[in-house]
Amino acid sequence: MPPVSPASFVRIIRAAACFLMLLFASVPVGAQEGEPDPHWAFSAFFGSGWYRISQNRTVFVLRIPPQQTLQHSSLIGGKRTLGIELHYPLSIGLNNVSDFGGLIERDNFATFSFTPGVELEIPMSEKWSLRPLVHAGWGKETDGGNSAWIYYAGIKSRYTPGDSRLDWSLLNSLYYAGHNPDEGQSDDLVSAMAGAEIRHPLSWYDSAGHQLNLDAHLTYTKLLDQAEFPSPRSLSANVNDLWEIGLALRRSGKPLRIWFIEFEHIGLAYQWSSDGDYRAITFNFHSPFRD
Repeated sequence: MPPVSPASFVRIIRAAACFLMLLFASVPVGAQEGEPDPHWAFSAFFGSGWYRISQNRTVFVLRIPPQQTLQHSSLIGGKRTLGIELHYPLSIGLNNVSDFGGLIERDNFATFSFTPGVELEIPMSEKWSLRPLVHAGWGKETDGGNSAWIYYAGIKSRYTPGDSRLDWSLLNSLYYAGHNPDEGQSDDLVSAMAGAEIRHPLSWYDSAGHQLNLDAHLTYTKLLDQAEFPSPRSLSANVNDLWEIGLALRRSGKPLRIWFIEFEHIGLAYQWSSDGDYRAITFNFHSPFRD
């Protein structure tokens, strides 16, 4: 098979994203003018993608995730080195993604939030790592609406058995997220996640000779506190759980880079709730352990 450049599979992912965006945008959502985006203050927590709640509203969130690695984690000869990262995620909510010509118009920007934080990676053993994190910041609706302080913290776990030919890992996490608006009631949620991820080498190489790998994951998240998403006509959708399945391409030996931002891999993930009220298509730039 001929070499595949990173630019080539980035174009493939973009094409797939555009197709799925058009699929979402083709269904009427019945949003009312002036209504707030569903759970906009948690956009930094949920990540980039297209979100639909109870067939009533679709919102697009773009999350820009620059980060700075101060120290890489390692465990060599019993000596443990703690990984330290600084994250500076900026999230932007857009009103309309069906009109490509108006995508970057000023009136299309609905919300902004900035939630910097610190994430650590602790190698507990050669097979097991923990990742505690804490973020806090501020966000605002751009039409002169509410602003809010936003915060979330959690701990993630990844265990890699390493006893088979498959490169797979067990994943777990526990999260707490909340926001405190300048008007209205504060809200928070607690979630627990379990899942698995697999990495499989492909017979594809990029132009620099790096082998490409297929990453896949399946996770289930239980929301211990219901997430309530506003929708038109004074109704709401209470989401109790989330399923997610994702596929991505990764380059061995070297991270992917777009401008000044590095990514572990590039792909797409699909999320849905068991009751069908919630659906989302999200961009997939990191393992769920590091996302």
